[in-house]
Amino acid sequence: MLYCFICLVLLVGYIEGSTYSGPVTYHDVFDSQLYEDVIDPEECNKQLSYLLNNNTQLMFKFLDSSARTPRRILKGNFVDLGSYWECLDINEVVSDMTFEGKYCLIDVPLQQENRPNIPGINPTQSLWSSRLQEITSTLPDKTWLGDMKELEMKRKIVMHKLGIETVQTREEEASLEISFELAICIPKVCRTNDTLSEVLRQNFTFTDKFCRLPNDKPWVGGDYAAISIFSIVLVLTILSTSYDVRHTLILKRDPQKANRSFVIFSVYTNCRRFFTFKSNPEAIECLDGIRSFAMFWVIIGHTFVNQLQFIPANPLDLLEFMQSFWSLWITSAPITVDTFFLISGMLLVYTTAAKVSRMSLIKRLHLFYLNRLLRMFPVLAVTVLLQLSILNWITDGPYWSTVAFDVAGCRKNWWLSLLYVQNYVDTNHMCLRHSWYLAIDMQLYIIAPMVLFWVLGGNKRSAWTALVGSFIAVMAGSAIYNTLKKFPSAAFALSRPDELVYYSREYYIHVLPRAAPFFIGLVLGYVLHLCRGRTINLPRGVSIILWLMAIIGSSASIIITYFVIQPDWENQVIDTIVNSVQRPIWAAAIAWMIFACKHGYGGPINWILTLHIFKIFGRLSYAIYLLHYPLIYIHNATTVAPIYFSTELSMHRFFVDATIGTIAAFLVTIFIDSPCSAIIGMFLGGSKTKAARIDPKKNDELKNEDIQTTSENFNEMKSKL
Repeated sequence: MLYCFICLVLLVGYIEGSTYSGPVTYHDVFDSQLYEDVIDPEECNKQLSYLLNNNTQLMFKFLDSSARTPRRILKGNFVDLGSYWECLDINEVVSDMTFEGKYCLIDVPLQQENRPNIPGINPTQSLWSSRLQEITSTLPDKTWLGDMKELEMKRKIVMHKLGIETVQTREEEASLEISFELAICIPKVCRTNDTLSEVLRQNFTFTDKFCRLPNDKPWVGGDYAAISIFSIVLVLTILSTSYDVRHTLILKRDPQKANRSFVIFSVYTNCRRFFTFKSNPEAIECLDGIRSFAMFWVIIGHTFVNQLQFIPANPLDLLEFMQSFWSLWITSAPITVDTFFLISGMLLVYTTAAKVSRMSLIKRLHLFYLNRLLRMFPVLAVTVLLQLSILNWITDGPYWSTVAFDVAGCRKNWWLSLLYVQNYVDTNHMCLRHSWYLAIDMQLYIIAPMVLFWVLGGNKRSAWTALVGSFIAVMAGSAIYNTLKKFPSAAFALSRPDELVYYSREYYIHVLPRAAPFFIGLVLGYVLHLCRGRTINLPRGVSIILWLMAIIGSSASIIITYFVIQPDWENQVIDTIVNSVQRPIWAAAIAWMIFACKHGYGGPINWILTLHIFKIFGRLSYAIYLLHYPLIYIHNATTVAPIYFSTELSMHRFFVDATIGTIAAFLVTIFIDSPCSAIIGMFLGGSKTKAARIDPKKNDELKNEDIQTTSENFNEMKSKL
């Protein structure tokens, strides 16, 4: 039933998305007609005349909500956001006029033909003009303006690397126009041009960026559908939990005798199952720790980068940090995603090789894919639904346009994410921009049976031929592709900032350059399968050498980033080599760590990775992965002033982002994921008894344990299919 409701929501989303016929912009989320409807030139002149000729407290509210001269200009900050909430809170009736605030952001070039002078008409108008004179006359000397061009060039490079704005090349530097990004608070009935013309009484050059009004987010079909679906889930949860609590705690009856359909949405049962961990001698215990550390590394990287995509107060300090050796733990963070590709391929073989025959895989290949799609669907669909509706309403801020852009992307391209093709189709307007990983993982999962077929045959020679041959083919194809495309070798290559989009679209989210770790995982999975139940005795010297190789290889994969991101780096040959071997080397190092921990050569590393706390994060990892990124954007979009970059502040924000993401993931898991997993289990298992035995938390996409569930259900489905 829940599946049907989600499909209904997505249908509404499709109808809503079909209205976006052109390129997606953040304007699509705001009520543009509202901005036009409130404009009244006659009323505007009347209100401005009152404000300028009457020294009242009301005028100071508008003035106090507007921008000052940006602080830390020499650190590269050319932005002042005024006071967003103070402006929108202005709502007063004076002399039969209703004064309401409108918050606008404008670009003000420093090189003005006419600088505003204090006209001396009256004290009030003098204050307005004085403020603009202070801002636009900050750097009148030509020498200073020349120096500012260099600062602006550096700032734009940083902003471009963070995906905020375009960058101009050195050849275009001479014509670079320096401008301040300033907020002004004006009466709602006025336009920015009319207001500034009336205040300054002379020509003043600026460019409108956007204006905001209270209640300027219109309700759409997706919003009503989201409220409906989540309300239904809430009602089902209350009813199911009430039944479960009455049956188990009040009447003290055996939980096994409760109606299984009635407790599917029970918070009590789902929480109890979530925190119940069953021992399995064949389980690879260290995976939860590896997955948790990799996930937190992803969140740290996203926290550092994305808080600065909004309003960095010192982008030049950020540039200096990015070039330093001590930033490696951030600039090299993208490589951690390859850990998940490795684990994905490893578990695919390890959990399948001993339980599914070659012919069973062929005959029931559709179930192989169906189970995967169904198990990934609930959390992904709910995250899409949250992004296109709920997250747009929970708060606001002067830079909410960044969130609005993602909302508009999901309203148009939600279906691309559910089909796992968002890394190839309309990549500029991706719904859940971090979901490219799911697309690549699913695409690799789709082609995996071509290798898995030979692994399941029982013939070691054919298995090794398929595994090694496919890995060599992928490595060769990737090397040829990288050679032809001539990519930079890092997402933060400061020497080639204009190639960021090219690198991201053609390399970073492309399946071929990212496939090698997955195929290394297939090899590792087969090795672990062959060693299943056996005691592996490695000479101490061999173990030490392999650990040294893993440490050196993984360290080199990280340290090379320091050199290739430098502004003076120019070596395409090395870039191509790095792009071809860096990620496989990292995956091979993690593969040895997994093997060593599984067979008793992990030492203290294995003890840390198998701590019980990581089992919880392991079960939440899929939901955390999907939810943390949009929540980071929500956190940052509420910023009301430029953020001063520092590692201390960034780490503080990381702990906040990780905590919020974990809480949100737990709620989605208990309220959505566990019930849907139980329903899917009933559908695949074919009986309520079977459904009662299914662990709803096996729906962890990053664990890839769903293939095991599929294999266990093959024989049971034979009689029905």
